[in-house]
Amino acid sequence: MRTGVAGLEISVLLIAFSLVSVSPNAMVQKAPQTAPPIEQLYKMAAVYSVPNMDKVEIHRNIVYKTLNAPSGKIDLKMDVYVPSGGNPSRTLPFVLLISGGGIEGAPYDWRDAEVYTSYGRILGASGFIGVSFSKRYGGGVQGVTNGIEDTNTAIGYLQNHAAEFHADPSRYALWAFSAGGLVLSMTLRQIVPMKNAVLCFYCVTDIDTPGMSATEADRAHLYASPLYNLRHRDGSHTPPIFVARAGLDSPDLNNDLDQFIAAALKENLALEVMNHPTGRHGFDILDSNDRSREIIRSAIEFLKTHLAGLQKTDPKDS
Repeated sequence: MRTGVAGLEISVLLIAFSLVSVSPNAMVQKAPQTAPPIEQLYKMAAVYSVPNMDKVEIHRNIVYKTLNAPSGKIDLKMDVYVPSGGNPSRTLPFVLLISGGGIEGAPYDWRDAEVYTSYGRILGASGFIGVSFSKRYGGGVQGVTNGIEDTNTAIGYLQNHAAEFHADPSRYALWAFSAGGLVLSMTLRQIVPMKNAVLCFYCVTDIDTPGMSATEADRAHLYASPLYNLRHRDGSHTPPIFVARAGLDSPDLNNDLDQFIAAALKENLALEVMNHPTGRHGFDILDSNDRSREIIRSAIEFLKTHLAGLQKTDPKDS
């Protein structure tokens, strides 16, 4: 599904649900699904778990950036999930969880939605430092640009305060969900410093530019389209990419995502793709089945491979 704006997480979820249809290519045909209420979505955890999630140390409400707005100062915050009982002399990689929502969606701050708090615990219990954070992510190309700027500021904060969390400032990954995929645009072009890995769960990967001139459209795609930036990347150091595709997602979203996958293969990039044939947009919270858990487990394995030095997951974890 293309979007002309960096829509809030709930907007993308609602659109994706409304566009789910019976696909002739689906292994199991399903009728269109109705999106759960926002209050329910906000409280839904990932359908995967690992041992010791309850032992993870959580550093909440860390202010990493303060904005001056007409209404007054706005603090952008992060929550940091740290493995407990580790070797203090050993530094660990961190993983930023990038939601498709921003502070414009108040009162909902996806930083502390249950899906991201559960992923934070999963990462912490798996030997990573998990990070969920709030950001600006309003409408239009400027909204995406703001989201990218805030993400880079969050990365800088973690690097500058790495010692407080026993983090390795040079080892980190970006894990984007839904409309959060647009934040990956500049990462894939390598204008910002290289990340060690990129993960994309049912991501929005392109934008529409109706009414724009060719020059304006190119500029918009430069700042807000992962697909465009993958096709026009500047160097040979694009990080390894993991894509999780929801087979019952909206056809438009999956069409763009399929083009993104094809572009990565054309560039001969390190790419792993896992398709959930009967998975909906947000399958990792909505579809509690073996395939959903297999995909999440494989994403954690991908991180362990590319961030190096971490023990593989026990297949019995679920």
